[in-house]
Formats: sequence, structure tokens, C-alpha cells
Amino acid sequence: MDITILGSGGNAPTPMPTCDCRVCVEAREKGVPYARRGNSTFVHGIDLLVDTPELVWHSLDCEGIDSVEYVFLSHFHADHTLGLRTLQALGMEEPPLTDFVGDVPTLLMSPVTYERAIEANTVLKHVVETWADLELLEDGDSLTAEGVTLTHLTAPIQEGGENTISALLLEDEHGTALLSPDENRHLDLDSLPALDLWVKEAGYFTETPAGDRLVTPVAERDALAPELSFEESLAQVRAVEPGRTVFTELEELYRRSHDDYRALARTLTEREGLDIAFAHDGMMLSV
Repeated sequence: MDITILGSGGNAPTPMPTCDCRVCVEAREKGVPYARRGNSTFVHGIDLLVDTPELVWHSLDCEGIDSVEYVFLSHFHADHTLGLRTLQALGMEEPPLTDFVGDVPTLLMSPVTYERAIEANTVLKHVVETWADLELLEDGDSLTAEGVTLTHLTAPIQEGGENTISALLLEDEHGTALLSPDENRHLDLDSLPALDLWVKEAGYFTETPAGDRLVTPVAERDALAPELSFEESLAQVRAVEPGRTVFTELEELYRRSHDDYRALARTLTEREGLDIAFAHDGMMLSV
């Protein structure tokens, strides 16, 4: 099973327009891997695209992806869905045109994601109805493609709330991978099988590498109350003990460069005895 991290960023790309912090300046000068597009992942062989941030068109081109058979949305948030118009490019008929619509990909998501991201948005609803074969998945539903079994797992954003977040468990003869790109706080870790690879949300950092405060205690108590901190995310990794962990959803707000993440990964791997890395755009993974 071969996997490419198309985009490793979060709600805001790096560099972020109008920002002149050292991380954004460096990203503008050097590009990838210092620059980060929105969070998206591609699974080769089954040609599965996970999430469609605004820059997913560019991400697919940058990595030379020439076929997408499945698209999976992990949840309804704008930074994971607003690039869904890329379905039009993926399903466009080749000239000479009989119709604009050719062989369209299968779009997978939960009913909640459909209700909140698609049904409530007339533009995206038209795109989906025209340019995709829609398949809604309940918790625990699975399908098999090219020898890979995909199982849909759900969780709430807030404890005790509705299951609004989806993760995808991938299993084949070579191993098992879990893709849970965002909102991991309330995943049912006890239900997971042994994982060879976990691509997961990093969680927010409270300080810069230099120790400067990024969020106040008030923000942690109020605005960030439903969010996962990096320390909480790391605790999840300790509990699950996957063969390898790759942290993604790396926000511009965290004020960490590619080099900062590499140094932190080395420190954590040595200290924790776990195989830990931070994603970057174009990162190749194998299971």
C-alpha cells in the first residue's frame, strides 16, 4: 500500500497571504517542503483521494496523479471540502465531447457530512450530483477495492455529541493504515486493530519552538476547548503504539518550519521509542 501526502497543512496554508512571520517568509522563498497546501492524502493502487481542500487541484498536478477512482471526505469543515469542484476535472469527458460528463469517481462520506457540507451548499450539491457517484457510509461500513478493504469509522467532535468526524481504516495483505486527518480527540482508540501506519492530526501547539506563547489560557479554555492539543495527540500515539505515526494538519498558526518539525520528530522518536514523523507535501509512505 503506497500513500502520498498531497497536502500537509491545516485550515490556513503556509505561507499564508499577508503574513510576514519567519515561517511564511521561508516558505515563500523555498517552496515545498517548507510550503504546505491544505490537508489531503492519496492512496495509490485504489486511486483514493482523501479530502478536497481549496488547493487540491494543484496538489494532484504537483504529484502527477493521473487517475482518481474514489474521493473520501473525512468531515464537513470548509478546509476539507471546498476544493470539491475538482470532481469536475476528474469526471470530464475527453474530447471530442458528446457530453461534459464522462467517467466520474465514487464520492464517499457519512450522511452527516453530506447533510452539512453538500446538501446545505447549493454549489457543492450541484457539483456532487453532476460529477460523482455518491455513496454514503455509516459507521463500520466497508468496501473492498483492488485488494484493499476500507472501513469507515466515525467519532464526535465534542464528547457525547453526534458522530460528525470520519476516519478510514485501510487493510491489505501488506498491513494496516489508519487515515484520521483531523478532529481526532474522541476517536475510539480501543476499537482499533494493530496499526502499521497512522496518519493523524497533530493537534495544536501552545508555544513556538522558542517558547513564545501562541494561545492564551483563555483560548484553551474557551475557543480551543473542543480541539486536540499536540500533547493529547501524542498521548493517543502512546496508547495505540502504531508501527509508524505521521502527524499532519500542520497549521500555519503553529509557527514551526519544516526544519523545526524534523528536529522535533528526532527528539520524540529518541525519547518515546516510537517511529514518529511530521508530514510534508509530497511525502511518500509505504505499508
